[in-house]
Amino acid sequence: MSIFSKGTVLAQHKEPALSNPLLRFVNPQTQSLLIDRAVSGDISSLSADDLIDIARAAGIVDERDGVFLHRKLSRAKGKAVAVIADAIDDEPYVSSKIGPLLKLREEALGGIGLCCKIAGTDAVYIVAYKHITDLSMRIPRSIEGFKISRLRGGYPARPQASILGKQKGRKLIVGAGALIHLYRAAATGKRQSTVFITVAGNCVANPMNMEVSIGMTVQQILERCGLVDEPSRVVCGGSMTGVAIMDTERTLVTYTTKAVLAIKDAKTDRGLSCIGCSRCERVCPRGLSPMYINKFVRSGFYKYLMDYDAHLCLGCGTCSYICPSRLDISGSAIAAKQYALTHELARREDEESED
Repeated sequence: MSIFSKGTVLAQHKEPALSNPLLRFVNPQTQSLLIDRAVSGDISSLSADDLIDIARAAGIVDERDGVFLHRKLSRAKGKAVAVIADAIDDEPYVSSKIGPLLKLREEALGGIGLCCKIAGTDAVYIVAYKHITDLSMRIPRSIEGFKISRLRGGYPARPQASILGKQKGRKLIVGAGALIHLYRAAATGKRQSTVFITVAGNCVANPMNMEVSIGMTVQQILERCGLVDEPSRVVCGGSMTGVAIMDTERTLVTYTTKAVLAIKDAKTDRGLSCIGCSRCERVCPRGLSPMYINKFVRSGFYKYLMDYDAHLCLGCGTCSYICPSRLDISGSAIAAKQYALTHELARREDEESED
């Protein structure tokens, strides 16, 4: 019975927000903001220059890199060999790109079509991270004929890892959220006043993907989703690359906010042991053997760590995240790295003193 209970805990650390409905939580004063331009009843009649002007008037910012969308579209106008819809969410908990892409398919695909018109190409790729999983929702192989390519590799996933290397020439890469906002601006004249974020973490009562108004506070968002426990840290962004915040009432949602995570760190060891599944080895971005490093640290056999390149550890925490036994492998890896670097430095100093 204990095995199944631990499995349930692990499932809750995956991406439960992906299978829940996309919730709109917006400020009524901003959701009706329109661009200063007449809206055409026929989107297909809009030229590339019209679409670029609409993106500029709507103030659309690409969430993947914080760049104004109209600048990207201008650079790619008639020059791109492919349009890449970036739906990569390569971190624990976060699904704020693939979620809206799947739940708002018509708007997302409409945005892709508009980008193709601007770029002058019919080549389209939708990219998502291969290792994202959810118990009740599966990412399809294609959407309306557009293939979804699942990227392999350890954290962090990069679209350049596979798809972008297949074709030479300029590519127009746009985040899923920016595609949706582009279509809305062209179809209804709406300015961008919202972003898509994931609200999750082991303290969140109702993890979900949300469309929220830019300028809302983190506190407002957490109150909307509810907390089951007092978090030891609140993070804006991914659990590995995000920024821990101190004041949730004064921290605002911006154009590039991808997630709000409320996390309570475990203070006690669950008492489980390694089952030798080697999942941590398969996801390690440096190709290390976290399983053995963890065993050596726990056993006190530090002299073997140099043979396993413990000093190369990035400290990303992927090994602990993927571990079905919920072991603190990352903590062992960091301790091993510190030990390896300290002894390597001492060895070099000894060699220099002998010279």
